[in-house]
Amino acid sequence: MIQLIIQKELREIFRTAKVVWLWVGVLILMGLALYNGYSYYRSHSQLLRESQQGTYQQFISQGDKNPHLGAHFGFYAYKPTADLAMIDNGIEDYTGNSFYLEPHKRGVVRFREVTDATGIRSFGFFNVGYFAQFILPLFIFLMAHNIFSKEWENGTIKMILSSKASTTQIFTGKLLACLILVFSILIILGLSSLALLRLGQETENWTSLLEAYACYWLGLALFSVLITIIGVSVSLLTRNSSLSLVSLSGFWLLGVFLIPRLASELSKRMYPSITSLEFENTTFHEKEYGVNGEGTKDERRAILEKETLKKYGVTRLEDLPVFYIPITIEFFEESDGKVMDRAYEAVDKNESRQNALVQASAVLSPFLAFRDFSMRITATDMKTHNDFAEKAELHRRKVGVIVDDFYQKNTVAGNDFWKTVPQFTYHAPGIAWRLTSAAPSILILFGWTLGSILLMLFSYRKMTV
Repeated sequence: MIQLIIQKELREIFRTAKVVWLWVGVLILMGLALYNGYSYYRSHSQLLRESQQGTYQQFISQGDKNPHLGAHFGFYAYKPTADLAMIDNGIEDYTGNSFYLEPHKRGVVRFREVTDATGIRSFGFFNVGYFAQFILPLFIFLMAHNIFSKEWENGTIKMILSSKASTTQIFTGKLLACLILVFSILIILGLSSLALLRLGQETENWTSLLEAYACYWLGLALFSVLITIIGVSVSLLTRNSSLSLVSLSGFWLLGVFLIPRLASELSKRMYPSITSLEFENTTFHEKEYGVNGEGTKDERRAILEKETLKKYGVTRLEDLPVFYIPITIEFFEESDGKVMDRAYEAVDKNESRQNALVQASAVLSPFLAFRDFSMRITATDMKTHNDFAEKAELHRRKVGVIVDDFYQKNTVAGNDFWKTVPQFTYHAPGIAWRLTSAAPSILILFGWTLGSILLMLFSYRKMTV
């Protein structure tokens, strides 16, 4: 009986011209999303690889120079395009992708793609992630809003309820008919995305990529099911197609646009960001005057001189068996590094508070919860970006130590030495790390799923004439 109901609903759905055109529109948008995502990944990944190799090649072929001056020539550490950026590029265009490596200066990630984009980019980049987060829920609501209400409007509800099919079979059949349509979209989208990933990827670690990809699609399937249940339940509760459509559209607008914007503004007001002026003043003061009794820079320089003379058993700097300048450089590199670590830790803590508040608002919007889940699983979120910046900074300090150690005994460095400076490579954390990071969003999605099931049970009890 359920199978007959499913067949009946599918025939009725596709008998309507507007539904057929809706499907055509969705398929066109899906194709555009796949094309944009593939083009974005191919162009960006190739550009970043070439840039990384180009700047490093320039560094290791700079010729004979003073080691310290040569180190200031520097090179860029580029964040590679995430393996699943083809699916969802998250905040990649807003955070930048390159970190300049040179002595004494902790770099900041530069070259944000959005700075060269037009104003229309503020609406987001249209790829698979955008389609899944915004277009797919709207399609589900447009498809499901009259799945039950049409029976009351057409006067066929009495005939349906008086048939041999039970109310459970009727409800289940209609819900499954909607889910079949939704999952047919997901299957087409999933297989097409996988084919493009296989075509565009040059990674050898396919296991970790497929693990992340599978987790993403499991999350999308869960999100799609709960959205479908909400659409079907509201159609049954309102018994009016217009009211149902207005209610679901309002829910979509609130969840997709209004709640995220309000949460973002509230987080900025509750936890104001540290301004660049405050950051510069704090770091300058701590570098010059120290903290926790460290002493001023001059006092620390005098202590370093005494300790160095004692270490080598001499009374004058001129008698040292090594050059003293690189020793001071390395000392203050480490000292100033601690200051910058404290400063950036304060920035990160404030940023974490802002993000936590926005994430908490996802209890009011399943769309926001899935968007956060999507970015974390595809490694295009802020936490992954901070991980890249931290790794790049550690590499910068490593290069500084290599150069200063060489400089203590050599005044000239040639290409043979520059080639000993390692190239920077970055790999995003694995799926376990990403799932741990996405745990709050996953819990919220499960909570919304439970809530949608409760709404379904409540609406089911209202299925009477």
